[in-house]
Amino acid sequence: MGRHVLVAMGRTDASDAALEYAFEEYPAAKISVLHVTDAAGPLARFGGRDPCEYVIPELTAERGAELLPTPDRFTRAQCRRAEQVLSRAHELAERHDREIEPAVRSGGAAREITDYAEEHAVDHIVIADHPPTAFRPVFRSVPESVTRNASAPVTTL
Repeated sequence: MGRHVLVAMGRTDASDAALEYAFEEYPAAKISVLHVTDAAGPLARFGGRDPCEYVIPELTAERGAELLPTPDRFTRAQCRRAEQVLSRAHELAERHDREIEPAVRSGGAAREITDYAEEHAVDHIVIADHPPTAFRPVFRSVPESVTRNASAPVTTL
């Protein structure tokens, strides 16, 4: 085995394709799937209400406290998005008869991806490239930033 591949995954078909690519290109590698949530605090999103109203205690208590970033910054919406992404990742892994190591982080996507890769001795990073749109022009900068700053080789699809 010896190889560790990180797939940065979001809620897009392109992210699914990136994970499938990793399964096909690295059949003997350990595959980690990282989903990065928005770094914005819950007070900014919900009009100054107490962040505790948006924490998901059942997730932190029962199914993976180690996966979550600091619970006071993990909103209900972030939890749902992360669960959707990881659920899809697990479905794809089952189809390919593979296992994944899931992880969720909160912060700037490019920084969190490169930090995770450093901390976990990742040998290769696979990330989907998203063409910019009028509403989301920043997506393209994440793969470019990861490519520039990662110490491991990066494949963008």
